[in-house]
Amino acid sequence: MRRTRTSKTIEISRRRLEKLNSIKPTPDLGTRFSISDFAAKIEEGAESEASYNTSLSDSDSKLTVLKVKEKELREMREHMLTAIAFIYGKDSEQYVAAGGIRKSERKRPRPRNVSSTTGSENGMSN
Repeated sequence: MRRTRTSKTIEISRRRLEKLNSIKPTPDLGTRFSISDFAAKIEEGAESEASYNTSLSDSDSKLTVLKVKEKELREMREHMLTAIAFIYGKDSEQYVAAGGIRKSERKRPRPRNVSSTTGSENGMSN
């Protein structure tokens, strides 16, 4: 699950707006800037942040559903191959056609040779 985002810029801007609103009389910041425009921009940012966090939550929910479906599919795939093996056997053409590997063609694990000698006894020095 991904972490939701908290915008430091939005929080700092909100604090700045509070401070600007405390100035009496309301300052005239010129034609390019107004306190109401600044407040509107903050709200736009907050709405975008909320939308983003909601999308993350929706995506996480969909990912959870996908993982469950994948697990169900893996289990069903395994059961299908097991059923073919039960009906036809693990050395059958049908088992191979279903994606299995013939029992007779599987690699057998080789036994490990565990030596009781240490490295120094084999001519190795520290």
